[in-house]
Amino acid sequence: MLKVRCCPADCAIKSNWEEELQIEEGLFKTKKFLEVTNILKILGNPSRLKIMMLLSKRDHCVCELIYVLNERQNLVSYNLGILKKYGLVEFYNRSRHKYYRLGDNAANIAGMVKELMECG
Repeated sequence: MLKVRCCPADCAIKSNWEEELQIEEGLFKTKKFLEVTNILKILGNPSRLKIMMLLSKRDHCVCELIYVLNERQNLVSYNLGILKKYGLVEFYNRSRHKYYRLGDNAANIAGMVKELMECG
């Protein structure tokens, strides 16, 4: 059973306890933690999450995303812009069409989302 050490009165124990809490608190002040919270905020939007899931299967042009998502072009473009800003998607041109694909780091994120969806 876990021994709870909440607010110890002994000064020696309290000092160690405070050091441990400061280390734990420091985890939330790292750049990486802030990046993760931003990514979770971005993917909290259903349209952006759907775009990520579609792009995890293959590259799509904007017109395909509009069709599958059943959204207006300006909303799809807006959400793609946000995903692009954070490096989750990138694009390339093929003739007159702009194609989107997952960014370098986004494949891992899309994989984690798929796993979460399979668990539920």
